Amino acid sequence: MSMSYKRMLLAGASAALAGLTAGQASAATCESLSKLELPHARITLATPIVGTFNEDTAFGRAGRVYENMPAFCRVRGLATPVPGSEIEFEVWLPPAEVWTKRLHMVGNGAYSSNIYYDQMTARLKSGDVAVGTNTGHRGRELTFAIGKPESIVDYSHRAVHESVVAAKAVTKAYYQTPQKYAYFSGCSTGGYQGLSEAQRYPEDFDGIIAGAPGNNRTHLNFAFLWNYIANHRKGDDSTQIIPNAKLPMITRAVTAKCDALDGVKDGVINDPPSCPFDINSLKCKGAENDECLTAEQIETAKKIYAGPKDARTGQQLYPGFPFGSEGVSAEEDTDKPGWSGYWANPNKPTEPQRTDFFRYWVYDNPDWNWWTFNWGSDIDVVNNKIAATFNANNPDISRFKARGGKLLMFMGWQDPVGAAGEAINYYEAVEARSSAKTAEARRTDTQSFLRLFMVPGMEHCAGGPGATYFNSATRDSEPPVRDATHDIAVALEKWVETGTAPARLVATKFDNPKGENRKIVFQRPLCVYPQVVRYKGGPTDSADSFSCVMP
Repeated sequence: MSMSYKRMLLAGASAALAGLTAGQASAATCESLSKLELPHARITLATPIVGTFNEDTAFGRAGRVYENMPAFCRVRGLATPVPGSEIEFEVWLPPAEVWTKRLHMVGNGAYSSNIYYDQMTARLKSGDVAVGTNTGHRGRELTFAIGKPESIVDYSHRAVHESVVAAKAVTKAYYQTPQKYAYFSGCSTGGYQGLSEAQRYPEDFDGIIAGAPGNNRTHLNFAFLWNYIANHRKGDDSTQIIPNAKLPMITRAVTAKCDALDGVKDGVINDPPSCPFDINSLKCKGAENDECLTAEQIETAKKIYAGPKDARTGQQLYPGFPFGSEGVSAEEDTDKPGWSGYWANPNKPTEPQRTDFFRYWVYDNPDWNWWTFNWGSDIDVVNNKIAATFNANNPDISRFKARGGKLLMFMGWQDPVGAAGEAINYYEAVEARSSAKTAEARRTDTQSFLRLFMVPGMEHCAGGPGATYFNSATRDSEPPVRDATHDIAVALEKWVETGTAPARLVATKFDNPKGENRKIVFQRPLCVYPQVVRYKGGPTDSADSFSCVMP
């Protein structure tokens, strides 16, 4: 960075432009952005950062300190589009001389207000304007919505839209020109936000990455409730039918049965739907022990594999969880492997996960009891109350397609949080809307703007026994090389900016993924769905030894 620009960045309010508006052509200094006039929003902080950034504990995880940061202008704002709405956002602006002319917003996780500063830092270091939002509330508990109905709308979709609209105005005022391209990337809640943007606000972004999206949000909460009830005897919240400790045993048995179906034995179940595992094979032949399941435990597992259904019609409400998702363990939480991390509230194991969604978002009853849930009429109650606001299921993203938008989805096959089949359901619903005459033509038409990558051996957003590092734009997935082959974020930029769609990606498994000297164990291609990976011969640690084929 030139000394002249550094002096300008640090100049402060003495050069502020009084009454600066988003439409004015005059370039702004960082601190002058505090006077920027925005529709139903105001700037609350505009300050240059050089070298060290202290994470704000209101929006981050632990108040961390980031050293050796590139110089940037940090802007925070508050949008209040309707009474009762309070959406806080951040915009990080790199020096003009290194700006890529891209704006890139990062998504959130769970129901938390945390902004992923790590991902904003990655975008900043790439030369992009980085954007984040607190989703319209503070905290991580669903109780944020008590007495604040507009906060549900903010969380569901309005916060991302309002934040990026404001961020574009800040960008234009600061650089004297608008961004050339706008991107969004996120996983889990971030993936849900991405799909919601494509459906509701197709003009906001040119390219979107939506990982593990959980877009069928009400029905995902049905699945958490279903799995809890399946694993407890009616009215008994004190004792699980399948203990947490048995879940990894099930996954080991599934892996032993299906690992080699793709042609190589590497500890990864490549295509769970083709796995012929029979859970009955684990039935105890005598006394119960740690390496077998009782008849009651087998029936519980079958219910979770099957997924929730409407008791009136038998209609599938949410996909069942696939083979291999039972007992995968996150590195930081090995005592709650696989399903056990979400079949009960980790902080209150005697109640289902997301119980407060039903208590406060649906029934307005703090004493609501899950054992009273009717798997017929209550499905209608929930959907009638909140689905239109909360879900992001609309397969009509024709407006996003018409303006040239590109959408990349990815999903881990061993995700124990959201069932992998839900990402496939959404992709296939979009494809079904195509007016092309043949199945192949509909697939071609859909993949001209939407592509889905199913990731073998990946848990929720990252991690797992497979090759899961392929994305510099979402958490815990930094690839070894930032190019359009190894990094889905670069692949999206190339697709949007040059028209070259990713035919496949290369994902990496590291021996020590979070260490400074991580080494590549093996690499695998990620195929555009519905293609799957097959070994064709050669070194088993090389992606070139595998091909993408139709199942």
